[in-house]
Amino acid sequence: MKNIEQWLNDKKIEIDQLEAPRELEFKLRSALAKAESRRKKGWGIRVAAACLAIFIISYNFSTFAYYGKRLVGYDQVMDGPLNKLNQLGKGQIIDKKVTFNNGVVITLDGIMLDENQLLAFYRIQDPTGKVDVEQLNFQMQMEGFWGRYYMQSGRGEIKEETGEMKWVASFGPPGLLEKNLHLKIGLITEKGLLEEEEILFPLDRNKAMSTTLKKNIRQTIRAEGSSVRFESILASPTRTVITGSIENILELAIDQMKGERMRPEGLSIKLLANGEPVPQQGAGMSTDMKGITFEHYFDPLPEKLQSLQIQVDSLSADYDVRQEVALKKDGQGQNIEILGQKIEINRIYQAQGSSYITLTTAETTLLTRVYLVVDGKKVALKKTITNDYKKQADGRILHTRTLHFPETGKSYRLDIERMSFLKNVNKRINIPVN
Repeated sequence: MKNIEQWLNDKKIEIDQLEAPRELEFKLRSALAKAESRRKKGWGIRVAAACLAIFIISYNFSTFAYYGKRLVGYDQVMDGPLNKLNQLGKGQIIDKKVTFNNGVVITLDGIMLDENQLLAFYRIQDPTGKVDVEQLNFQMQMEGFWGRYYMQSGRGEIKEETGEMKWVASFGPPGLLEKNLHLKIGLITEKGLLEEEEILFPLDRNKAMSTTLKKNIRQTIRAEGSSVRFESILASPTRTVITGSIENILELAIDQMKGERMRPEGLSIKLLANGEPVPQQGAGMSTDMKGITFEHYFDPLPEKLQSLQIQVDSLSADYDVRQEVALKKDGQGQNIEILGQKIEINRIYQAQGSSYITLTTAETTLLTRVYLVVDGKKVALKKTITNDYKKQADGRILHTRTLHFPETGKSYRLDIERMSFLKNVNKRINIPVN
């Protein structure tokens, strides 16, 4: 069928480029002037010509309709890959709207669907001009027969002069058996009441876009006592998703019992396609019955893919420490090392009934839960009063700050219960592209 459509399209272009000779009009007029009027003859030829014309017009109409089904006015909220897909006429036009009691109108213009996500393109029109999403205070989710699909992310553009916002939102991909979806919209009114509306639309699977790459990775990277496991990569026309885990549920339970919990805060990775970084769209991390899992989102992969790698740069996390360190009376020149992180005590002094400790660490090292034990009494940190960052000759950045504890005494012990820091990894994973 695609070959026939391509052949027809090529023939259409050839016909459009044909030009009649200038002398043809004169010859035709002369022939018509000499010919007798024959109304009842040649009707078969005219019917055949009409049928051919209808076929050509119908084919061209289908072509124009396909290219006409683009989302108009969303250029500013689409990134480069989405704009390209829109120009190609990808996606499904919905064009349905709901109106709330306060006059706010939400129009679902269309969707794009692939294995990674469902993208919804919608407009918000507010007659009062309050088009700010936070001011409107509404909730949104997709619902089908087999499940609910929550909004994962979104971005929009406000046009204050027209009282309109255009928005593109990402939802989890609906199950394969879903045939119809409800866009559930809840608007919280000024009185605090919830008003609900919904847009029902059929899901046209013929408009869904195919996956470009799907691989199991199943490789583990070690990072100074921690391990990062990469599970899979799924590339589609709208984005590329890398999934993995840092600790499974059993490892979490063991760390909990040992009092050595690790709470990951960030995993820095790059996706390299043909040696070039693929722009990152975002990332997420969660803890559930599966353990600590993560997802990283990147732009779609290039069409001509020759090589693919994951560059693992660093892992930052918050760690249980529960360690007390006796401090010298003046504190000057005292160095401490905890979990491989160096802490330099620069100064200890008292003023106005409080104790102050100035210390220096690496830029990414933070004492996230720290106390000062003063003459056996545990005193909580009141605040950090100074922050100073200095770059060293070797490129490192040191962070110096002063901690304020509202108590004074003769004996001091620094009680560090938790601290966070970054571990450099600098390792790569090769992913087969064949």
